[in-house]
Amino acid sequence: MIKYFIFVPLLFLSLACENTQSIDPAILFQEYVVVNSELNSGELFKGVTFTKTLPLGTPYDIKIAELKNVKAYLKINGAKIVPLHYVSDGVYKPLYDGLYTEAGETFELFAEYGETVIYSVTKIPIEPELRSVSYQAANNNLLANVTVHEGEVYGAIWVLGTSSTRAASMPELSIPDAGTYNINVRTANMPEEYRTNTYDGRRNIQVFSYDKQYVQYFNSIKVNVPIENGFMQGGGSAGWNVYGQNVIGMFIGVGKGLIKNVN
Repeated sequence: MIKYFIFVPLLFLSLACENTQSIDPAILFQEYVVVNSELNSGELFKGVTFTKTLPLGTPYDIKIAELKNVKAYLKINGAKIVPLHYVSDGVYKPLYDGLYTEAGETFELFAEYGETVIYSVTKIPIEPELRSVSYQAANNNLLANVTVHEGEVYGAIWVLGTSSTRAASMPELSIPDAGTYNINVRTANMPEEYRTNTYDGRRNIQVFSYDKQYVQYFNSIKVNVPIENGFMQGGGSAGWNVYGQNVIGMFIGVGKGLIKNVN
């Protein structure tokens, strides 16, 4: 049975606004346009999701939250223009599949929803290059030494067991100093229940590389809180990298490393 899911940032699900006062929610509610896109290095572009926040107490329903009338396009490396079209559930994709994101490419998002103008830009990072991996007995965590590339930051999770029986942690973020060529990226400490031979005794590490813009978002949400809760905290609490009046969300490049065994 899977106890925890591998954390891949930006899988945004529930959308609402925080309200801690005994005041009519209808008075406090401010609707935000929510933009969500994770661009994985070397993978097929999965699209951009455009939704809106719902009033506090309103059950989340994608059919209510989705936005169908967004005009949007991508600009790749400052030259190639790719129009985006509504597919379903607020997801917008190119008319024809086949757009892959490659490391080093710059993707810009331009969109309009009514009078709202939306913009974001991200650079696709290189998939993490692991120089070495090890188990740190003192802290019961895993460590990877990773080659540093300009404009990237790194995170790591521990993964125990096989694909059918697996537990995984939330990530820890590591930010390279200027001029460094490699960095040690550590996972969170493993709880006592996972330090024995549970899950066949297989200890694995997976490292992610992120566009450095991710730092502001990561630092603005509570440690070890699932990413969807960042939306539930309201429009102004998180370090979004999507810009526009009453617009929140992330449009971010991510590189996913292979799961590496550490025993």
